[in-house]
Amino acid sequence: MQNNTIDSQGAIAYYIDFSLQEIPNISDIAYGTGGIIYTDSEKTYRTIKKEYPTLNVMYLDTIGKIRENMLSTCVKVIVYPDYHIRYFKDLKYIKHVQVFHGPNDKKYNYIKEVLEYDLFFIPGYDAYERYKKQDLLKRGTGMLIGYPKLDRVFRGELDRDYELIKMGLDPSKKTILYAPTWHDRALNSSWKSFRNVFVVNIPANLNVIVKPHPNISRYMEKQLNEFRKRLLCSPNTRLFENSPDTVPLMAASDLLIGDVSGITREYLAFKRPFVFLSNKPRLLWSKKKTRLWNCGEVVTKTYKVWEAVERSLENPDRYMDQIEQFFKTTFYKPDGGAAERARDAIFDLINDSC
Repeated sequence: MQNNTIDSQGAIAYYIDFSLQEIPNISDIAYGTGGIIYTDSEKTYRTIKKEYPTLNVMYLDTIGKIRENMLSTCVKVIVYPDYHIRYFKDLKYIKHVQVFHGPNDKKYNYIKEVLEYDLFFIPGYDAYERYKKQDLLKRGTGMLIGYPKLDRVFRGELDRDYELIKMGLDPSKKTILYAPTWHDRALNSSWKSFRNVFVVNIPANLNVIVKPHPNISRYMEKQLNEFRKRLLCSPNTRLFENSPDTVPLMAASDLLIGDVSGITREYLAFKRPFVFLSNKPRLLWSKKKTRLWNCGEVVTKTYKVWEAVERSLENPDRYMDQIEQFFKTTFYKPDGGAAERARDAIFDLINDSC
């Protein structure tokens, strides 16, 4: 990483709301830049203090108080893992950086609001071409850096068996990770239709890890409470509701069951098989949103899930050509250095404004 003389503890700020899943998108960058992570969510504050104890996090209960503190500490750059510039864009002499909201194919990533940022990071060529096609690179503020959240994967720092043993699961068994997105207005999630598959007739020769989107616990608490009671009756299952970091869960698994969540793109880094769950006929899906479904079997009926899992585990290379192709276009320079490139770009932005 380049040398710099910036007092980064005061110069750089991060803002995260209640969306716990966004913490790993900026944590590795923040380790290198220093600075304060601001939040107006007590849960986010507690989570960062517990799971990222060396990061500097500050809880203030209103956006107004956060703004005042940023001004008093002479913040020069605010980094966001989501579209929250609207709270701070009127603050004078402050630059704004956006870290992508996961490498998925949802329209949410590719909206005109990215043009309001002085710099926004792009994880790979696929996303770059989509930004370009939608004329979102016209200001020259989009920058290919790779995917910081997965740097440790590309550096080979995670071990499957070790992660399973930490969870108290048998590493000799194949392990399935089910990670649905939340049940939003677009009805993207498989959770409502398929969740009971993972508490009924689970094959005895498998471990099952379930990682629901944090918004499922936020907006569907009753369903999740019922699911938890049933799931935890089985000794070979684990439920991770609140941990923001999904990377160790992916590393521990041999197959991902997903839908259109960003974790499906992230799982490409492991080059392991997929099974995709569709809560409606595929013809009703946007082709752009489901392009990754070419990397595995697509299941539309609950009773067919475990059959598809068995076939995919028996022949893990069946879709490997497609997985390799998507891997190459999803991740720019998968060398473990994306966070460093992001840090250097942030420091350059500060230096250029001085």
